[in-house]
Amino acid sequence: MDRKLIADMNCPYCAGTFHIAKDCRGDAQRIRYGVLECRCFQFPIVDGVLLLSLSKAYGGAEEDLQPYVPLQVAAIRHLQKDDVPGLLSWMRRHMPLAAELIDGRAGAYLPFCARMNQALTIAEARYLAESARHEVLGHRPRLYGVRKWARRFNLRKTPLGAVLNSYFISRFFAPRVNTLAMQLGQLPLDGRILSLCCGQGIFENLLAADGRNREVVCLDGQFINLLITRQYVCPQGSFICHDVQFPLPFNDGSFDGVFSSTCLPEIPAQRTFAREAIRVTRDSGWTFFDSVWGLANSVKRIDPKRHYRFCQNFFTRIEDYLPFFESCAPAGREVAIDIPAMPDAYYGAPRWLRGEARAAAVAEGKDTEISVLVTDPQRFRGFTTPHRPWLNARHLAVSPVFETTREAGGIRVTLRPSFAKTSIDFAAKSFAGYPQTALLETAKAQDPQWVEQQFNTGMLALLPTHFDEVLQRLQ
Repeated sequence: MDRKLIADMNCPYCAGTFHIAKDCRGDAQRIRYGVLECRCFQFPIVDGVLLLSLSKAYGGAEEDLQPYVPLQVAAIRHLQKDDVPGLLSWMRRHMPLAAELIDGRAGAYLPFCARMNQALTIAEARYLAESARHEVLGHRPRLYGVRKWARRFNLRKTPLGAVLNSYFISRFFAPRVNTLAMQLGQLPLDGRILSLCCGQGIFENLLAADGRNREVVCLDGQFINLLITRQYVCPQGSFICHDVQFPLPFNDGSFDGVFSSTCLPEIPAQRTFAREAIRVTRDSGWTFFDSVWGLANSVKRIDPKRHYRFCQNFFTRIEDYLPFFESCAPAGREVAIDIPAMPDAYYGAPRWLRGEARAAAVAEGKDTEISVLVTDPQRFRGFTTPHRPWLNARHLAVSPVFETTREAGGIRVTLRPSFAKTSIDFAAKSFAGYPQTALLETAKAQDPQWVEQQFNTGMLALLPTHFDEVLQRLQ
């Protein structure tokens, strides 16, 4: 946790200022273990992550893997006594996956997430079975009791294709994220950047590849997501665990850029979230809401088998987000939108639409999602010359949707069956699909246009360095 950042923060509950009540471990720049205090509560910092949320719990089955309130209480009690070893011992007993990340025992990203997803699937089954007692929610396994089912499931090894198809993992190589990388290359990405609902670091991975100097602050509701983002993607960031239905803990205009992706429709207090994201953005900066979607993405407002938040207030029509964002933006801020296309549409001028062109573009129905950019046109620093130092064979890897084998002349790729059909949140409607097999010729890796073509079609992706031990790169 960066010490300078604390000076620009205030309590989201009482609006009081923070001071450092306990400084257990850290250096001149950062606090690794300690306690912040305001006039209403004490908030622990655990391995650099500020536990700011005072919600009852994060919600759903995730609580099995990362019991937030017990962690918060254990951290306050141990850190008040300078007992960092005692806190870590507690975490190894009650949060073993998080402890692996803190202790440096987690290994590469993909195998770690495979273990975590295995444990989460069992937790989800228990949660849904427990919820089934109310008759209108949840689900019980028919063939076995939950305990027997869990034992049988735990003995099976989840196929790699199923692991890769899980939401957070697949985001790293989704064609929609290739498009996002192209959009970001046109924005000023220096200064202080806030990543809201950072998940497991997809945006941070794109920032790292961009190479420009910046300060990154990552905020998410899940403690373990923040640890994953720091471990595999953004080791120098500042990390805050907070429920974004409450105000953000920052002064007005604290950030040069504020980013969120896919999360807005999942947040019940959508208006609070959007207004707060804009509030903490400087007049010269930008607020980017990527991948905003609604019921057209094959979701349900009431889903009895959803393992987290059974009821969701999804918008009926995506066009309803236009007046929504207009109501959230204060006077002087302008709302622009983009209908996501394939990456090759972003090599020219920025595509952001304003005014009446927005509604007309949404009405065409070219995609089920929109991206939204809010700026002050009088003070915005402006778009930059496209900056994409990562768009080459040295930085890009073969997309994990393919199995790969080395052969004479290149890399033979064969499509995994689980990606024969792609979901709408993975790829835009304009995505043509993957080939069943292809040969990526290494001799062409020096040709920038060929590399761009492979990236544009989703054959190549920008993955974290420690995504997997057997990452396939053309160079």
